Amino acid sequence: MISNQKSTIREIDSAYKQQREQELAIQQKKRRGLMKRLTAIGILGALFAVIGGILLFNQMVLTTEKNQEKAALELELEQLKAEQQYLEQEIVNYNDLDYIAEIARRDYFFTKKGETLFTLPNTSSD
Repeated sequence: MISNQKSTIREIDSAYKQQREQELAIQQKKRRGLMKRLTAIGILGALFAVIGGILLFNQMVLTTEKNQEKAALELELEQLKAEQQYLEQEIVNYNDLDYIAEIARRDYFFTKKGETLFTLPNTSSD
């Protein structure tokens, strides 16, 4: 009876070992599969992060360039507005007969009736 009991215990022990080895093999397969999935997800995550970083950097560079261009165009706009204001004032002035007469007297030496024009020599302060 003892030998029969020992063989039964050995069979149970051997069956338990086989079952345990199968469970360990399944766990190892699951662990390997998990590691492969995590590695793939990590690589994809890193790839998306790099692509996102590159796109963000390009957008920042583009925004900086556009802001510089905007500042330059705003400066040019201010200069053009000043020039426009000057030219509008010139239009008003050239429609004024007194202004035209003053320019003619100054630049072309025209005189009014009864007026005498004297030209003084240029004096240097040396």
